[in-house]
Amino acid sequence: MDEVQFDEEGIKFKYLSNWKEQNKEMLGPNCIKALVKVVEGNPSTITVYKNDAGEAEAIAQIEEAFKESFEAQGWNIVESRILNLNGLPVYNIITNAEEGGKTLENNTSALLNDGNLYVFELMHFKEFPYAYNDYLAIMDSIEFE
Repeated sequence: MDEVQFDEEGIKFKYLSNWKEQNKEMLGPNCIKALVKVVEGNPSTITVYKNDAGEAEAIAQIEEAFKESFEAQGWNIVESRILNLNGLPVYNIITNAEEGGKTLENNTSALLNDGNLYVFELMHFKEFPYAYNDYLAIMDSIEFE
């Protein structure tokens, strides 16, 4: 399977060609990449956002805001921690919610670079975790320009 290189908005990463492009304009003005993959009738999405980091200079400064936002939306927080990805601190939060007898899982990772906050979000059903390894590969391929 071929890899596709994304190289825009000050960030580079690779993803597999079996992920199809979504219309990012439908997802909001800060969306820079939107991908979808359907396996056995179950959709998974990977969405990438770029926002102004505002006053945040360290990834730990955004942790509480993310937790509060997910809780306010009704998500259950499964895990929340700061990781190291290729020498970069990354805030990672995993949340879930029950949807139609299945568990909808949201893996969100946030990175700061050059005054910008980049947010990668994987949404998939936990019972069909095929997309998770693809998401990890994307995260591992991130480079900033």
